[in-house]
Amino acid sequence: MLLLLLGCTTAPESLVKGEDSTEELQESAVDSAPDSTVESDVHSLPDSNQESPADSLEDSPVDSDVPYDGSPCSAYLNPVVIGKVQDSTLNELSGLAVSRLNPGILWSHEDSGGAAELYALDFDGNRVATLTVEGVENEDWEDLAVFPSATGWSLYIGDIGDRGVQRDLFSVLRVEEPLLIAGTVEYTVVPEVFSYTFPGDPEDAEALVVEGSGLPVILTKRADATAGVYRFPTLSDGVVLEWLGDVPTGAAGEDLTARATAADLWPDGSRLVLRSYFHLWEFNPAGDLAALPAPVELSGAFELQGEAVAYDPLQGGIWQLSEGIQPSLNYIGCDD
Repeated sequence: MLLLLLGCTTAPESLVKGEDSTEELQESAVDSAPDSTVESDVHSLPDSNQESPADSLEDSPVDSDVPYDGSPCSAYLNPVVIGKVQDSTLNELSGLAVSRLNPGILWSHEDSGGAAELYALDFDGNRVATLTVEGVENEDWEDLAVFPSATGWSLYIGDIGDRGVQRDLFSVLRVEEPLLIAGTVEYTVVPEVFSYTFPGDPEDAEALVVEGSGLPVILTKRADATAGVYRFPTLSDGVVLEWLGDVPTGAAGEDLTARATAADLWPDGSRLVLRSYFHLWEFNPAGDLAALPAPVELSGAFELQGEAVAYDPLQGGIWQLSEGIQPSLNYIGCDD
């Protein structure tokens, strides 16, 4: 695993405020992608004539002859392109979560200023359904997580961004994931809203996970190659987050390319994946996010505006997604 070393020590004023642009990311990339990221190979795509979301698993990126035991990968393959988001209007996709209720479906959403909607994408990148979240606005949705509920599965939406450093109050929304029905493309849901503040100054954040206890954990987006880790003390409205510590997101002196943009937690809490624009880190927290060990850097897909990552507990790998027009759905499979 190679550590990215880029001499991006001073950011323009717009970056200090969190207004990351593709042009500035391109400049930070210097002349090529870092060694720790690779250009994705193109994988043969699943059959687009699917009768249901689950059909896509028949042509999944994982070798169907190798039984999957439900454990996280001990080693990873290089990323491959499985599909491309077909709807060109979805050009600021930020969150990503793998559905357990609807196999073959990836849930995503757009960030600041987008509609208060979640989008069900198949592995080809087709939008197969839209879930409208009623009664709220997408002030700055940045990440998405899946967690069991009393009746099925819940989707946790992180309204946690603060690009202009102007917010004092943030929130995590919880909605029940619908079972998708063939021929039905529009769904609505009313969320539970859990607002929070920071114990100190407010921080911009783009990464959300949910611990096994059901408590959301926020990982912040900083300009010093670290992320602050904050946890809800209880799953209730109007809480002050608990600071658990800080974790590295890049090399000393690195700025833009090391800013944390998404995270996900393996269901049993044994692995945490955290991405920045040019890094993909994996931690082995052993179920305790308050004592994260040093991470290992993975070979992720090279995405200039990558702001989404998700474990795939149904197959064992990791999905990545970027902002932009018709971005690739990149998949990193197990090499066990």
